[in-house]
Amino acid sequence: MALFAVSAIRPDGGEEVVRIEAADTAGAAAAVSARGLTPIRVRPAREAPQKQASGRARKMATRLARELSVLTAAGLSIEPALAALSRHAAEKQLKNAADVLLADIRSGASLSEAFARRPELFPSPFPEIAEAGEAGGALGKALGQLADARERREAVEANIRGALAYPAFLMIMAIGAISGLLVFVIPRFEGLFDQIGREIPPQAAFVFGAADFIGTYGPWVLAILAVSILAWRWALARPAFREAYDRWLLSLPILGPALRTMIAARFCRVLSLLLENGLSAVPALRLASRAAGNRWAVRRLTEALAEVRTGKGFSDRVEASDVLPPLAAELLSVGEETGDLGAASGRLASFYETQFEQNARLVSRIVEPAVIVFAGLAIGSVIVSILSALVSINEIDF
Repeated sequence: MALFAVSAIRPDGGEEVVRIEAADTAGAAAAVSARGLTPIRVRPAREAPQKQASGRARKMATRLARELSVLTAAGLSIEPALAALSRHAAEKQLKNAADVLLADIRSGASLSEAFARRPELFPSPFPEIAEAGEAGGALGKALGQLADARERREAVEANIRGALAYPAFLMIMAIGAISGLLVFVIPRFEGLFDQIGREIPPQAAFVFGAADFIGTYGPWVLAILAVSILAWRWALARPAFREAYDRWLLSLPILGPALRTMIAARFCRVLSLLLENGLSAVPALRLASRAAGNRWAVRRLTEALAEVRTGKGFSDRVEASDVLPPLAAELLSVGEETGDLGAASGRLASFYETQFEQNARLVSRIVEPAVIVFAGLAIGSVIVSILSALVSINEIDF
């Protein structure tokens, strides 16, 4: 399968570019025509980095899925459901999303196609879940399951952020306190020693040197730090660098296993949703691989599944990809053999989500006292060095 960019004409006369996977250009044009568009030009496309939505936008997408599931389950078709959501939405961002989806629906697109046109707001598996629900006549149920999965994930992420917020606050306050001492307090004591003419004790000399360095080069350090952050963000937007960075993260001793657990949870949850809503195993596995969230993991899983399609064993290929934990590959293989892959992946997703949350809480319990100890030692060392220097003044003979 290759990625193609297809320029096509919409029913309203407008032109848009659709990125789609297909075996060849003819297949890409046929797939776009099946969406109700008229292809006019097909060309190979590079896989561009997907624009990341903000946390607020992700919550908005989850809420839209939840409210659409309620409205469609109550008997409304998708167009009046979106119209009602647009009229009564309390948040502007939710109303805007409903409006653009409604415009697409009224131009002849399905909800899955409308989702696919805005991957920055409705990433995979939004289009696939909606398409499966539309095909099975259970769009409300499919959107409800999608909202359930995203709400669980957002709850886990919120718990992790909450657990790490206090240590992060302590670290910021400690750095601020130390910087304030070095910039505003320490130079006054240094001036006192200059007036007395006494040699500064070694431990105080180190602190005075640090204060002089910050006073002289502090603005340059901040400027270099800002440029470094911008350069890092630019580098992460490059697919090749991001893939290498993601691979390095997975190789770390402690963080790597935790990330593998998170990837397994995402992969299994999306796979479960797709299978339970009627998608066949091969495309469901391919789409679930894309939801891993780690570029290196996505590449390795995609390569493994490509080998599976040639007749090689599922569990062997997935385990050889060195992305999912061995237990996940084994249990998914058992689920495939028993015809219960959807339920097996759902159970695995719940297991790994719980495990990831527990690991994150454990890390936060370790980080919090470590930050407190660091802050106490750093601030205490500065204060003790100054106090010892002041005590040495008494040894001066007048």
